[in-house]
Amino acid sequence: MGDRGVILVVSDDARAAGELRDLLGVDAYDVVHAPGDLERSTQALAAAPDLIVVDVGLERADPFELAADLHHAGRARDLPVVFLVAESDVERRVRGLQVGDDLISTPLDPHEALARVQRQVTISRSRAARRESEAKFRSVMESAIDAIISTDADGVIRSWNSAAADLFGHPEEEAVGRTLDLIIPERFRKRHRTAIERVSHGGPTNLIGRTVEFAGLRSDGTEFPIELALSTWFLDADRYYTGIIRDISDRVRAEERFRSVTDSAVDAIISADHTGRIVSWNPAATRILGHSEADALGRSLELVIPARYREQHRAGMARYAATGEAHVIGTTVELEALTASGAEIPVELSLSTWTVGGDRYYTGIIRDLAERRAAEAALRRSEEEFRAKEAEFRARNAALEETIQRINSMQDQLLLQEKMASIGRLSAGMAHEMNNPASAAQRGAAQASEVFARLQEAQIELGRLGLYGSRLDKLRELDALAARRARDPVELGAVERSDREAEVEDWLERYDVRSGGDLAASIVNLGVTRDGLDELGMVFGDERLPVVVEWLGLKSAIYALLSEIVVGTNRIVELVRALKMYTYMDQTPVQDVDVRTGLDDTLVILHNKLKHGVRVVREFDADLPLIQAYASELNQVWTNLIDNAIDAMGGQGTLTLRARRAGDRVEVQVEDDGPGVPADIRSKLFDLFFTTKAPGEGTGLGLAISRNIIVKKHGGEFDLESRDGCTRFTARLPIGVAPDGETGAPAGAMQQEEG
Repeated sequence: MGDRGVILVVSDDARAAGELRDLLGVDAYDVVHAPGDLERSTQALAAAPDLIVVDVGLERADPFELAADLHHAGRARDLPVVFLVAESDVERRVRGLQVGDDLISTPLDPHEALARVQRQVTISRSRAARRESEAKFRSVMESAIDAIISTDADGVIRSWNSAAADLFGHPEEEAVGRTLDLIIPERFRKRHRTAIERVSHGGPTNLIGRTVEFAGLRSDGTEFPIELALSTWFLDADRYYTGIIRDISDRVRAEERFRSVTDSAVDAIISADHTGRIVSWNPAATRILGHSEADALGRSLELVIPARYREQHRAGMARYAATGEAHVIGTTVELEALTASGAEIPVELSLSTWTVGGDRYYTGIIRDLAERRAAEAALRRSEEEFRAKEAEFRARNAALEETIQRINSMQDQLLLQEKMASIGRLSAGMAHEMNNPASAAQRGAAQASEVFARLQEAQIELGRLGLYGSRLDKLRELDALAARRARDPVELGAVERSDREAEVEDWLERYDVRSGGDLAASIVNLGVTRDGLDELGMVFGDERLPVVVEWLGLKSAIYALLSEIVVGTNRIVELVRALKMYTYMDQTPVQDVDVRTGLDDTLVILHNKLKHGVRVVREFDADLPLIQAYASELNQVWTNLIDNAIDAMGGQGTLTLRARRAGDRVEVQVEDDGPGVPADIRSKLFDLFFTTKAPGEGTGLGLAISRNIIVKKHGGEFDLESRDGCTRFTARLPIGVAPDGETGAPAGAMQQEEG
C-alpha cells in the first residue's frame, strides 16, 4: 500500500464501510473492512492500519469491549480508535468519548469525517515515530559499554542504562527517581547542589561540552575514578542533562605506575602531542634542562631545541605526519639541548611514538652526556692508572695478583652499582657507602706499590747477608709475626703507642736504619719494643741488624696494607650482594620470598641514613614461612616505610622492625619513636601527592604506592597506628596465595610468573 494511510473499519454494515471507503479513498487512504467479531478484526490488523474506526451498531459484539480487546493486541496497542455513532445517540457518544479517541457522526459529513480521520492518523503516526525513536534510544542506551544517565534540572535521575547498573551497582528501578547524590561521594555533594542551583537561576554550565574526571560512588560505598562527558537538552521549556560515564580506574593506575617510573628515572622523560606541545615532564627533565614542570607543560618542544635545529625539527614533524618516514624515531642519537639558562648541553636522545584514540604522541628519553662523558673520562683515567699498577705488581710479586683480581672485581661491581643508580634516592647513599672502602683499597694499593719497591731492595740486601740456620728460622718467624699482626694488630692506647714509636724511632736512628721514622709505626704494630730490637741484635749481629729491621718494618707495612685492601674490597662485595638481592636481579617477578631477608637488605641499602643516630631493633620470628610475592616491589614498600620513619625521627631514635606469623598471614611492622602523625592529617596520609615534607623533598606517592602494592597487588592489609612517641605501619600478606588473587602452591614448591 506504499505511503497511503490505512484505515481499519470494523462494521457489520457494508454500506457504511463502503461510504467511508469512497470518502477516504480519494484522499490517499486505503480502507480495510472487517466484520464486527474479534477474530476477523484481529486478523485485519495484519494490514498495519494507522487508525481503527468501530461502528457502535455492531450486532455480534459490544463495540466498546471489542475496541478494548483490539488494543490488547500487540500491534494495536497505541492505535487511535474512532467510534462511528449517530448524531442523536447521546449515550453512546458519551461512552465513545470515554473509551475512544474521537467520534464520527452519522449521517456522515464529508468534511468533518475527513478532518477527524486526518487528525487521528497524524496522532497515530506521531505515536509510532515516538515509539521507534524510544526503541532506538533504548537500544543505544542498552548496547553502550559506558554508563548513560539522564536527569532533570533538579538532578533527579530520569533514565539509567544497564551499563550504569553494572558500574554503580544500583538496578534501574532503584536509581530512577532518586537524585544524583546516589552516585556522588559525600565530599562533592555540596558542590554539586551549588552547581545545580547556579544553572537553574541562569548561571553558566561550566561542564557542558567538556570531558572531566571525578570520583564516583558505588552501592557498596567504595569510590572510584570516572570520566564524565556532559550535555544538556530541552523538552518544551524544561532543561535535562545526559552524562556518559566511564570507569577509568585502570587508566589511573597505569598513570600512577607511569608517574612513579618517570619520577624515579635519572634521565629526562618528555612527552609531546602531534603538534609538538609538551604533555608530560618528569623531575629529571627539570634537573637536566632547568624548566619546572608547570613552566614546560603546554609549551612547544622548541623550548629545549637550539634555534639552529628548530627548522629541521619542524620539517621532521611534518614529514612524519605526512609520510610516516622517520629518521630519528626508534634510534638513539646524540645532539645538543637548550637549557633554561640559555646554555647548550650535549645529550643522548631516544625517541618513540605512540597513539591514543587516533591521536599521535611522542616520548623522548634524554640523558645528559656531559655527566656521562666526564664519568667515562674519569673511568678511563682510573683504568689506565690501575693497569699500570697491575703490571707493576705482577712483575714484582705474584703474591699480589689475588689483590689485583679483587680490585678488578671491585671495579666491575662499582660499574654495576653505577648502572643501578636509577633506583632513585637510594643511589646517593649507596655511592657514599661504596666510596669509603673503594678509597681505602685504592690508597692501600698505591702505598703498597711504594712499600713493595722498598721491600724488594731490602730483600736483595738481606739475601747478600747469607743468612742460614737459626737466623733463617728467625726470619721466617718474623715474617709469620708480620702476617699475623696485619690481621690482629696489637691494641695500644694513644699515649702508650706514641711513647713506643718515639723509643723505636730513636733506636732506628742510632742504628742508621733507612727511613726509620716511616718504619717506627709498623714495628710498634708488631708488638716489638726497643728491647725486642736489642734481642734481634743478639741473633743477627749489629752489622746485619739495620738490614733485618728495615726488612721487618717493610714486611709489617706491606701485610697491613694488603689487609686494608682485603677489608675494603670485602665491604664492597657485601654492599653489591645486598643491592642485588634488594633488586632481585635475574629472578622471576613472582617468587618465594622471606620478608626478613628483604628487610635486612633494605637496611644495608639505607645504612648511610641509619648510621648517624638510628638504633635498629629486629624482632623476627625464627620459623617465619615464605610467601609468594613480587619481591622487588615489597622491597620498595620496606624502603618507603623505613625511609619515612628515619625522616620522622629526624635521623635519630629507635627503629623497630617486626616480622611474624599472624594466622594465615605474615605480618611486618615498621615502628619509630618519633613525634607521631597529627590526627588532622591521618585521613589524607594515603592520598596521592599528599606529603608533609618540604617542597622538593617528597612526592606524596610513597605511601599510596606502598598501600597499592600490599592491598591491591598482593591481596593484603595495610594499617597505620600513631601517637606521640610511636608510629607503626603494619602490612599483612597472605601465605600460600600468589599475587593478584591466584592461589599458589605452598611456598618453596613453585614460582608464579607475573600475569
